[in-house]
Amino acid sequence: MFNAQWSMTNGGIMPYNKLNISGAKADVFSWVDHGLSRQEQDMLRNVSRLPCLYKHVALMPDAHLGIGSMVGSVIATKDAVIPATVGVDIGCFTGDTLVPLLDGKSYPIGELAKRNDEFVVYACTDLGKVVAAKASANKTRKDAEIVKVTLDNGEEIRCTPDHKFMLRDGNFCEAKDLKADNSLMPLYRKKDKDGYVLVQQNYSGHWQRAHWIVGRSGLLGKIPKFFDDKTVIHHKNFDEADNCPENLEFMSSSAHSAYHRSLIERNEHWQSEEFEAKRKEALSNKAQTSEGHAFYAERGTKNILKYMEENPEHFKDAVAGNGERGKEFLIAYNKSEKGRAKSKEIANRLYECETCGEKVKSGIGLHNHRRWKHGYNHKVVSVEPIEVREDVYCLTVPEYHNFALEAGVFVHNCGMMAVKTPFKSGILDGKLKELRHNIERTIPVGFNWHKDPVNESSRWEAWSDFDELHEGVQDRKVKAMKQLGTLGGGNHFVEVCIDTEDRVWLMLHSGSRGIGNEIAKRHIETAKTLHRLNELPDPSLAYFVKGTAEFRAYWRDLKWAQGYAMKNREVMMKRLLNQFNRMFNKGNRFAPEIEVNCHHNYVAEETHYGEDVYVTRKGAINAEMGRYGIIPGSMGAKSFIIKGQGKPESFNSCSHGAGRKMSRTKAKKHFTKRDLERQTEGVECRKDKGVIDEIPGAYKDIDKVMKNQNDLVEVVAELKQVVCVKG
Repeated sequence: MFNAQWSMTNGGIMPYNKLNISGAKADVFSWVDHGLSRQEQDMLRNVSRLPCLYKHVALMPDAHLGIGSMVGSVIATKDAVIPATVGVDIGCFTGDTLVPLLDGKSYPIGELAKRNDEFVVYACTDLGKVVAAKASANKTRKDAEIVKVTLDNGEEIRCTPDHKFMLRDGNFCEAKDLKADNSLMPLYRKKDKDGYVLVQQNYSGHWQRAHWIVGRSGLLGKIPKFFDDKTVIHHKNFDEADNCPENLEFMSSSAHSAYHRSLIERNEHWQSEEFEAKRKEALSNKAQTSEGHAFYAERGTKNILKYMEENPEHFKDAVAGNGERGKEFLIAYNKSEKGRAKSKEIANRLYECETCGEKVKSGIGLHNHRRWKHGYNHKVVSVEPIEVREDVYCLTVPEYHNFALEAGVFVHNCGMMAVKTPFKSGILDGKLKELRHNIERTIPVGFNWHKDPVNESSRWEAWSDFDELHEGVQDRKVKAMKQLGTLGGGNHFVEVCIDTEDRVWLMLHSGSRGIGNEIAKRHIETAKTLHRLNELPDPSLAYFVKGTAEFRAYWRDLKWAQGYAMKNREVMMKRLLNQFNRMFNKGNRFAPEIEVNCHHNYVAEETHYGEDVYVTRKGAINAEMGRYGIIPGSMGAKSFIIKGQGKPESFNSCSHGAGRKMSRTKAKKHFTKRDLERQTEGVECRKDKGVIDEIPGAYKDIDKVMKNQNDLVEVVAELKQVVCVKG
C-alpha cells in the first residue's frame, strides 16, 4: 500500500509530503511530486528498517532508482555508516579566529560571516606568491569537533580536524595530520618608516608594499603607463595602512606631487617649520631603507643622465680625471691598517635573524640562514583535540582557494566548482567550437587520461597516504596519478554557461574517477561479510559500526577518495581557466565574482535535532543555511546556482540535479541521434550516438524540480549552457 499524505502546519500545507509505505518502520519525507514505482517503494522500505537509521528518510525531488537506496535520498545514521557513497565535508574555524584584511585591520571570522558584502584578504599561489583576493564568509557547520594547532610563533588556531593548512611547498595538509616541525606557508608583514605595509614574498624573500600587491592582483584594473613618468598608487584617505581597493588610485608621479602641493596651499600646517622638519626627517629615514635607497638611486640616475644629455661639455669638465684621482686614494686606503681592519670588520659583521634571534656572519649568511633554517615560514609545534564543540566558519576565495589568518599562515577555503566570470557573452561569438576543442585537448574525457601525471598530481601531498588504503587498490596508484585532472564519462561534464544577466560562467562536474569506485566496492564487500544472512533487508545496505577496525579503515579511505575528487576538480578548473583566459583575456587572470564547489554522494559528520549523526547524501548536496551549491540540469537544459535554506526535515539537503526519469539503456533505445541534435540545439557539444543516454529527454524537467524544492534553496543564478564537454 502506498499513498502520499501532505504535512500540515498552522500556516497550511508544507512543500513536502509524508509517504505512507506499507511495512516502513520510519517516516519518509518526500519532495517528489509524482508516484513511486514498486521497486522505489521497496528501496525506501528497506532503508527505513535499518537499525542504525536516525529519525527519518528525506527524498529529494530528483530522486530515482539506485543501488540499495534511491539516488536523491538523504539518510542519517547513528554511530554507523553505509559505504555506498564516498566523501567528506570541508573543515572550518571557530568564530573568534582573526583574519587580516587589506584595510589594515583584523576581524573575527564569525563577524565577517555577518557581512552581506565582499572584502579583500591575502591569498597565496602554490609557488609562494602573496596576492590580494576578494572573499566572503559563511557559517559552515554547527557544534563541530575542534582541534588546537599551536605554531612556533606562539599563535594558537582552533579549527575542525579536517581543515587544510598550506605547507611551505604549496601543498595542503589537514589539521589532524600536521606533525611537529611541519613547515607552513607564512604571511610576514611589517610597516616601513613611512607607515606603508610591507609583505614578504615567500617565493623570493623580498618585501613588497601591500598597495602594489593589490594593484598587481588586478583589483584596481589595468595598471596605466604614463609617458616619461612613474606610476604611483595614491591612498585617498591618506592612511598608508588602508589598502582596500576603494581607497587606492593609480596616478602619475607628477600628478601625485601636484595634488599634494595643492593640498599644501590650502593647509598652513603643511607650510610650517614643524611640518618641513618632519618631511625632511621622513625623506632621510626613507633613504636609509633598501626600497628608499633604490628609489632615490633610480631618480638620481635619471637626473644625471638628463644633465649629461643637456650639458655634455660641462659634464665632461666636471668629471675629468675622477677615476685617476680616486684610484690612488682607494688603493692606499685598502693597504692601510685602517682599511684592512674595516674590510675584516665588514666580512665578520653579525646580523640578527628576526625569526629566531640567532646571529649570523655576513648578509649572505643571514639570507642562507633564513632560507635553510626557517624557509621563510612558521612551523607546527603541536596539534591537540579539544573537548568543547563550537560553530565554525570559513571563507570562499575565488580562484586562489586559500586565505591568510592573523596567526601568520595560509589555509584552504571551502570549495566549489562553478565560476562566475566578469565577461559578457559577446566575447564568445564565433569561438564556441574552438573553445570546446581546446577544453577537450587540455582535459582528457571518457576513458582517456594524461600520458604522464600533471604537475599538480605529482606534488599532491596525499599520495604519501596511498599505501595505507585498502590492499585491493594498491595496484591502481600509477593509473590514479595519471587520471587526476581528467573528466571521466557518464553525467560528468565541463560547461560554459550564460546567466540571465548575460554573464559567462564556467562549470564542471566530476568525481574521484576509477580509484574512488574501487575503494567503495572493496569496502561494500567487506561490510557484507559482517552481517548475518537475512539480517539486512538488502545486502547493499550493509554498514560499519563506529568504533570497529572496519569502520576506521573505511572512514580513512573515503576521506582520501573525497580529497582526490576535490583535487581532481581543482586541477580541471585550473586548466579550464587557463584555456579560457588564453582565448579571451590575453592570458591574464581574472578575479571570479562567485565560485561554488559542492560534493554529492558523500558522508559527513553533522548535528541534527541536537544529536551527532552521519549524514549520507546520495545524489544530494548540502543546503545548509547560506551555503552555495550547484544544481545542474542536463546537457541541453538550465542549471542553477543556489544558496541553502537549512531545512531540518531534509537534513539541510537539496537535489544535486534534475534526476533521471529514464535509464541509460532505455534512453539509447528510445531516442535517436536526430532527437539529440534537436534537444541540444544552440549548444556546442557532442551530438553522436555515444552520448544519447545523456539526452535532455532522459532527465526530469529541471524547472519542475526546482519548484518542488523552493523551500530548500534560494536561487542565486539561472544558467544556460552554450558549450558542453562530455566523455
